[in-house]
Amino acid sequence: MKISKRTESYFRETSGGMVLVATRIVGNPPQFPPIVFVHGDERAEEIELGPTGRLYSYTVVHPGKDKAPYGLAMVDFEPNVRAFGRLLFDGQPPAIGCALRIVPFALTDSTPDYAFQE
Repeated sequence: MKISKRTESYFRETSGGMVLVATRIVGNPPQFPPIVFVHGDERAEEIELGPTGRLYSYTVVHPGKDKAPYGLAMVDFEPNVRAFGRLLFDGQPPAIGCALRIVPFALTDSTPDYAFQE
């Protein structure tokens, strides 16, 4: 059986802003993060999510006295896909249901990533 591996990034910049890349196999709902392995003759269709979504839920993580708290969020996108990621905010977190945009973010080791921001 043939197995194909997806190697492209799961986020990218477009002329309209940063988007996440979900995938869908015919007959199945879209999913994020994208499908990594495709079996046989299946084809994974790419679907761009964003550049904005709606805040479904969030939490603020307090990792300890020597590290700053940070936010994590679940964000809803069309077509009915929910994505998880870092939530950036100053002071008060955004309200549930508000519009958030996808923005570039660097992990502590400088690896490029994405985050959500009002």
